[in-house]
Amino acid sequence: MIIYYVKSGQSLIDVSNTLLLENLEYLREYHNQHCSLSERFEGDIVPGMKLYIPSLQEIREINGKIRAENKSFYDFPVNGKFPFDFKFWTGIYQITQTIFSDDTILTKYENKVRLDFDGIKNGYYHFLFSAFDFRKNENISDTKVDTLAKMCIEVIYPIRYIIDPEGKLIDIVLTKKTEDIVSELDSIKNFFPDQYSSDYIEKMKETVKNTGIISHKFKNTLLNSFLFGAFYRIRLADWTDSKAYYDFYPWIFDAKPIRFEFQNTLLAKDILDDERVKIQQKGISSDHRSLEELYFTDSEYNDKAEITEKSIDCEHFAEYFFKRENWSPYKIEARFQCFGDESTEREDFLLERITDN
Repeated sequence: MIIYYVKSGQSLIDVSNTLLLENLEYLREYHNQHCSLSERFEGDIVPGMKLYIPSLQEIREINGKIRAENKSFYDFPVNGKFPFDFKFWTGIYQITQTIFSDDTILTKYENKVRLDFDGIKNGYYHFLFSAFDFRKNENISDTKVDTLAKMCIEVIYPIRYIIDPEGKLIDIVLTKKTEDIVSELDSIKNFFPDQYSSDYIEKMKETVKNTGIISHKFKNTLLNSFLFGAFYRIRLADWTDSKAYYDFYPWIFDAKPIRFEFQNTLLAKDILDDERVKIQQKGISSDHRSLEELYFTDSEYNDKAEITEKSIDCEHFAEYFFKRENWSPYKIEARFQCFGDESTEREDFLLERITDN
């Protein structure tokens, strides 16, 4: 038993987390068992209060009791590795991306995507991917340019995602024959006979013929970063936190992905029978390139380059929600902020699973 004096701003859950105790009620119970009658309490702790806390050996014993009674507020994975089974990623998802300048909404994009599990082949997960129901500022765009783009992209879908057992996106390939896609793209010219549309369709045809461009174009999306990023391959270290790790996220449209330094945190259950597992991901930019350089096609990250005053300054915050029964994704809420001299650019990302297949 140890005597501890509560610091300003500390709550009972703060002290429990510091002690690595898995249920704060057992800390209150421990205190009340070892203190005098006048020192017992039922609510929260207050600054300056004398608190009786368990030793390291006692904490291990109490945590064992908590788990035996199934009253832990944490579901710690075996060996620190979360049991993601990526075949449960199948389903239809709603995506919402909202772009701000300071606190003013500039644009809101929405669409749905569908992942169909297509089996495990040669040790890799195969999914069929398609996107549909595109909206801008809550309206279905019916402009000629948007209609042309949607018709062309629908010709290409579905495409095949190839995922390794750790959830890493290995490759994206076409499921239709190239000549069939080219033929369908040519038929669209009947609806759009102007020169702009013809040029656009010809560019699409050249893209389809280059499998390397197809894979790069579809892999480098924010959605794929959230569904198949390094996040899923990171173990917890001590208590609820992982060690720092690095990954790239393409938060800025038409620019190179930004390198972040991340750390994951397993959050406590809201209630003991909470059906969701929540993991928090915090990141700060760890990229030597400036915002302008991210738009250069030949601007690649160099791990030997130093961070300077011109380097991009931004942060990433996300919460991942999973179904506790099978660790399938339920929702991902994320926010990106890029700090400039005159304004703060911000983007919110929301992925919600709306059906299971």
